Amino acid sequence: MGGQSNRQLGGGWKYYWLASLKSVGVILILGAAVVNLIVTTLATPSTQHLVHETMLSKRSSQSGVIPEALQPVTFTGCCKPAIFNDSTNMEDVSCYRGTCYNRRPCEDPLYPFSSEEEKALLPQAEQSSMQIRLLRKECLSPDRATPPMEWCQNPLKDTGRDDQVAQLVQNIPPAGCTAVSHGGGSGAFQHALVFPSAKFVFCGIPKVGITKWEMFLRFYMGAKDYPSMPHFKSDRGFLLFDSLDPEAQRRIWEDREWTWAAIIREPAERLLSAFLDKVKARKFEHLNGTMTFKNFIDNLSNSSLVEVKGMHGLSWQSDPHWRPQVYSCGISERLDRFQFIGELGKIGDHTKELLQHVGLWDSHGKHFINGGVRVGGNKYCNIQSHPANSTRHVGFQQKDKMSNATAAETEYGHTTNSQKNLEQFYTPELLRMVQDDLYPYDYKLWKLVSDGKKLSQGKELMLKLSPRCSDRTIY
Repeated sequence: MGGQSNRQLGGGWKYYWLASLKSVGVILILGAAVVNLIVTTLATPSTQHLVHETMLSKRSSQSGVIPEALQPVTFTGCCKPAIFNDSTNMEDVSCYRGTCYNRRPCEDPLYPFSSEEEKALLPQAEQSSMQIRLLRKECLSPDRATPPMEWCQNPLKDTGRDDQVAQLVQNIPPAGCTAVSHGGGSGAFQHALVFPSAKFVFCGIPKVGITKWEMFLRFYMGAKDYPSMPHFKSDRGFLLFDSLDPEAQRRIWEDREWTWAAIIREPAERLLSAFLDKVKARKFEHLNGTMTFKNFIDNLSNSSLVEVKGMHGLSWQSDPHWRPQVYSCGISERLDRFQFIGELGKIGDHTKELLQHVGLWDSHGKHFINGGVRVGGNKYCNIQSHPANSTRHVGFQQKDKMSNATAAETEYGHTTNSQKNLEQFYTPELLRMVQDDLYPYDYKLWKLVSDGKKLSQGKELMLKLSPRCSDRTIY
């Protein structure tokens, strides 16, 4: 009996220990789950930085050495990207709107994002009727017709309010204005392009090479039809700053780890380019191509005339192609927010320097091939990238006298040659009006930027533009 009792007791102890080990295992699993939930919920800036490092790794290594956009074409169709739900109406999928020659956008609901983490960090705006009303008021009828031109405003303090729109800079329209307009009233952030893995926002400015930068954005995303006309491609919209949720816009604007940069252009040259491309070429139907360059400048000089599609005076309601460059992305008020400002005349060197700073040159910039292989009948659509081993126009915005002579000068679909036409179109009086009356602040900034060989820094520029900035709290 005693031996039997001992065996039974031993069996009981064995059962007890096994049960205890199982309980401990369950507790450890539950504890790990709770800790994970707490860490995820209370993510600190350092953990957010780790998420960013993961995004950068996935984006840069996604296609190995060769970017996805240059990998062999094995799919010949165009599609509505899978990220759109079935109810999304998209016309002209085969040309302007669709994504072509790459099967992944058609099947992968993550595209154009590289990961779930990247997608979660860039939520898209879902404007309510109240938000649309606010944007109409603030963008189409702002309290101020022009920015105050302070160069160095103090940053707006976070009020903790759940604001319906992102007011990032005082006394200018909020972000998100493209929800209500793409012309006059389109706001300051219309062409701000987001490169999430690099934590980089490029502030594009119309008539300063914005088409090429939008091509580069799609190249970065992996679009194998990136040489096509980019402006109406639906996939690019997910990486436009103006399309993001207001909270994400505030986070990206206020986070010092995000780099903001812009390229500016000699103002008289830019204005002539806009006239030749948009007015003289009859792209505005109401003008019928009859307006002379002098008439054009006279209209812009007279803000008392009745407004006709942004043709009179210079204000937030002006067409963005001739709206002053310093109105873009808060440059006029928060120049210190821009780590880098470059100049179109040095586009090759400044673009390479900029992309090296943000870590995109080796992964994407040096691989970019200007132009492509036209497949469809429309010259703006269905253009495949050249194969990765092509030596034609290699390197984004780079210029080589032998093989790359036109890469930095040719605008998409047309070449205005506006610099060569300056003497033909400008009289001394017209040039004075542009320099002194229409674009004095553009000229002040451009002269400083054009003097240097390397990129300029916003903090240094603002101190040169206004003595008052030395007394301000800078970003």
